[in-house]
Amino acid sequence: MQAYNAGDFARAVSLAERALKDRKRDHNLLHLQAACLMKMGDPEAALEKLLAACRVERRDPQLLISLAQTYRALQRFEEFDATLGRVLEIAPGLADAVYLHAQSYRERGMLDDARRVIEEAMGATDAGHVDPTLLAAHAEVCLAAKDTEAGMASAEAVVARGDAVRVEVRRRATFLLGRLLDGAGRYDEAFEAFSRGNAMYTTPIRVMPAAYVRERWSAERLADVPVASERTELPVLVCGMPRTGTTLVEQMLAAHPEIGTVGECAALPAMELRCDPARLDQRAIDQMQRQYLEALAPGARGGEARVVDKMTMNYAMLGLASRVVPGLRVIYCVRDPRDVCLSCFQQDFTADAHPYSRDLTQCALQYAEHTRIMEHWRAVLPDVALMEVRYAELVEDPERVVRAMLGFVGVGFDPACLRHHETAAPVTTASSAQVREPVYRTSLARWRHYGANLDPLAQALRKAGVPLEG
Repeated sequence: MQAYNAGDFARAVSLAERALKDRKRDHNLLHLQAACLMKMGDPEAALEKLLAACRVERRDPQLLISLAQTYRALQRFEEFDATLGRVLEIAPGLADAVYLHAQSYRERGMLDDARRVIEEAMGATDAGHVDPTLLAAHAEVCLAAKDTEAGMASAEAVVARGDAVRVEVRRRATFLLGRLLDGAGRYDEAFEAFSRGNAMYTTPIRVMPAAYVRERWSAERLADVPVASERTELPVLVCGMPRTGTTLVEQMLAAHPEIGTVGECAALPAMELRCDPARLDQRAIDQMQRQYLEALAPGARGGEARVVDKMTMNYAMLGLASRVVPGLRVIYCVRDPRDVCLSCFQQDFTADAHPYSRDLTQCALQYAEHTRIMEHWRAVLPDVALMEVRYAELVEDPERVVRAMLGFVGVGFDPACLRHHETAAPVTTASSAQVREPVYRTSLARWRHYGANLDPLAQALRKAGVPLEG
């Protein structure tokens, strides 16, 4: 656990593996390995560990909750629903199970059902003793439903309990309080709440340097790595920094009858993590392609001609992706860097993703590094089809941009893409509430609301060489 708590997840997996040699049926060790693998962005490997643990211990609610969350991360919603059903049978009043149940409704846009599930559980407890997990869940669904007063009351009730509440629940409530305050126009108070929430993280802040990507996937290295034997036009990567409109683009595309989606697919990052580009031969690349297309298969069950992979960090994986997927199309999303960094700072990202987001100056550095990574790909991958979509243009003139995107991926225009908010499909990202609404302009230049609070961010962006407009 020391390695896990220190954020050294790879070492924690290795230490647990050694211990399992003597304790082969220790489901707690397998559960720990799964938690580490999820932190490392490899839900497929985590799923293997969890299934092994469940073969040993079939009725552990927390183990089943982790299994359900992993199915959710993999967009395997039938298995998610079945596993959630098992949890609710075993422990119907468990706060974490109720939270997951409500979350499943919320991500499908069923806010009334989500709120009912939570409030029924809250009503079964004395008012002064409601589990803080339930209160945080209530604040979350109230935020989505735009019930600011009720949401704020629940979030403040969690925050007021201080250290008596598990840090991850208290942190979630603090971020939710910030977003509720933001919605109420109380921006200075909101900024203070976001700052407190980010300060609760203890694992290291990390930035992905462009130099690492340039060295790993230099022009010379790319020339030595073979391209997969089979050409495929199935995948469409939608990528960019988080909070740049990737979910909106994904949902618009996926509303088209010829386009499916697998959401944030972890396949490419997992392959990137495991591979050594210097040792990739034709056999390895062809095997990777088979694995990747298998990961995309759920998005093409209806015979769709294209499948969207919306893993934002794929912008750093384009070297490998260009070899695994000849015929690759990439939609790269861009937004005002101040709005991007502010919005990242406002998110309690799950699985310790995007650790730079906890500090605005580090957000600025990551933004600058990501632009340098994209400059590198443009220089060394001139044959990869890449379309840049600017968030401001998408919300100002959605039909024009949607038509251009559909033309880019090779399908005809369908007006359903402009009614993306009517979808019943689950949306598991931080934008799950926003994409249930028609395109709106209120998210443009939101950084202006925060005034002097963002002066250090603007200074850091300029120092990192990022141009700012307005």
